[in-house]
Amino acid sequence: MNLLEARVLWSYDHELESKTGIDNIAAQFLGTPPVHNHTGMLVLTNVGITILGDEDLAIPLVEIEEAYVGFDESYQRKFVKNLGLLCQPLRIVAHHGASKRTIYLILDYNYFGCAKNLTLFDMLQEMLA
Repeated sequence: MNLLEARVLWSYDHELESKTGIDNIAAQFLGTPPVHNHTGMLVLTNVGITILGDEDLAIPLVEIEEAYVGFDESYQRKFVKNLGLLCQPLRIVAHHGASKRTIYLILDYNYFGCAKNLTLFDMLQEMLA
C-alpha cells in the first residue's frame, strides 16, 4: 500500500558539490525549479522509499539513519528561489552496503514551495520512531 506519492526533484550530495554560480543564479528566477540532478515519482510504503524516473532509487526504511529538513553545506539556500523562504530540501542519510549515501529531495515543487517535504518528513519520523 502506498502511503504517499509525489513528484520529486532530487540529487546526491556529491552531485551538488559540482554546481556552479550559473546554477545558483538560475534558481532565483521565476519558473525555474530548485537545483537538482534527477526527476521522478516518489512512493513511500511501509518498507521504504522508491523513486522511479530518470534514475531509479530504492531506500529501505531500515537503512535510513537520518532525515532532516533544511539547508547545509551541500544543499545551500541559494539553490532555491527566494533563498528557501518557501521551500527547504529534505535530506536523507542512509546506509548503502558499507558506505553511506546522502540524498536531497524536493517534493511536489510549485510556485508556492515544496508542498510535501514536511509531510514526508513527519511520516518518516513516525515510522522510524
